[in-house]
Amino acid sequence: MKAIAVVILCFSAFLAMAPFARAQKNPPKHIRFLALGELWTWSETLDKKTRKGEPPPPGANPPEATALVSGDQAVPFRFNLRSFTKLLTMAGSTPKLEIKAGTKESGETWLSSPMPAAPLSLGVVYRDPATMLWNNPKFLLLKDDKDSFKPGQIRFVNVSNKVALVKLGNDGFKLPPGKSVIKPIKVGSTRLMLGYQNGGEQVVLEQNTTRVLTNQRVQVFFFQARDPESSTGPVRTRQMFETVPKLPKAPKAP
Repeated sequence: MKAIAVVILCFSAFLAMAPFARAQKNPPKHIRFLALGELWTWSETLDKKTRKGEPPPPGANPPEATALVSGDQAVPFRFNLRSFTKLLTMAGSTPKLEIKAGTKESGETWLSSPMPAAPLSLGVVYRDPATMLWNNPKFLLLKDDKDSFKPGQIRFVNVSNKVALVKLGNDGFKLPPGKSVIKPIKVGSTRLMLGYQNGGEQVVLEQNTTRVLTNQRVQVFFFQARDPESSTGPVRTRQMFETVPKLPKAPKAP
């Protein structure tokens, strides 16, 4: 009887440890998203002396409701243009990164990509350059964990259709479309110039002094304006200062 009791206890311990072992072997992945673009411009028509608003076309803005697939679950979240989403977690068993339009796992797939390899990633989402709509969004996945992108560093990301121009202190360089680069930046003030190459012309978008605090890192994004003929030109920028996001604590062994 004692032997049977020992076997039962060992089997129970094995069952209790199994989920933890699977989690250790196939840990969850964490991700935030950043949708780069502007809101659709409101327009009106005059009909018999009455102003009528023109509704935006389908795909003018990201879906109002979205959900990230995690295992067999759908985790609802919301995009706000040019702002990071909340930190989201995908179960290690999730086969790929997939965002659904709506809040259910059975909804239509809006964006799909291979599963990230880093423990924390940043997904940069932007409009289809061919249509300037969000029906077929483009996607750039970046490692965002503390070992890949550290405090005291600045990352430049170019998802525009122009070659970006950067001068960080005395370091000047060009960044092709679809590329990113990480540079060191000191705590305190540093001169920063951002621009783009327009044929044979170099266009300056902004020149200023950027100030970095202790434990901060900086992200600078170049993205394509919806209306390239607007007064602001075909390229826009977004600067974001932050500390490294804290990840949820891993489950402890029973």
